[in-house]
Amino acid sequence: MITDNYLDNSIGENFLKEEKQRNETHISSGKLSASMLYQPLQWQVLKCKGIQQKPFDEYTLRKFFRGKMIENWLLTQIDGLQKTEKDGKQDFVEYNGVIGFVDAMVDMSNWNEKLGIIPHEIKSVSNAKFKRILQRKEADKGHLLQGALYALAKGTEYFAIDYVASDDLRVKTWIYKTADYKDEIDQIIKDFNEAMAKDEIPEFVAKENWQSNLEYNNYPDWLELKSPELEAKYKEWLSNKPKA
Repeated sequence: MITDNYLDNSIGENFLKEEKQRNETHISSGKLSASMLYQPLQWQVLKCKGIQQKPFDEYTLRKFFRGKMIENWLLTQIDGLQKTEKDGKQDFVEYNGVIGFVDAMVDMSNWNEKLGIIPHEIKSVSNAKFKRILQRKEADKGHLLQGALYALAKGTEYFAIDYVASDDLRVKTWIYKTADYKDEIDQIIKDFNEAMAKDEIPEFVAKENWQSNLEYNNYPDWLELKSPELEAKYKEWLSNKPKA
């Protein structure tokens, strides 16, 4: 038997090449996004200032691609899916300066819980993660805040998070009241705006334990720096920043 890794290697190289091109051409909007609400304040500020985070490795890029395939499939299965103003495009929203794209607006008139039209955030997860979510009986906090931000932008009383297991396509929908997360989101936005107005990089404070791990931290070079070191590193970055 002979094996040949040419095809697999080519696919991996293409993922890395596309990611490199995205990073080189991406220009930060300078605005906080809904998906960043539960990230450490330091990550939020660094990203919105246009400082590139640690690039994703090939394995992670493959997982992202697989997840997007599953999420796109689930959209074809949703009863009550509403068309957006631009057909085929996710619905852009903004709330108090925070931006995002709603995965789906769904009319739940035929669902078990008849809640009218509300935003749904779709998340593809591994079967192991799906099992942990069921055992915990609650969505991830970052996903909760993201979904709630969309509901605040849309003015809906409820929002939903649809988890789909990537291995066997089981789906679990969690529904939450928007008002339960408004105060927390408003505080996160306030903290972010104040940090951006100071034009300095805050010290790292994790919101979840894994964020402190060098292997998973988005900005490992900034992780352990204190205020004077952060100021010096930020000034160095500004001096080397390409002019627009």
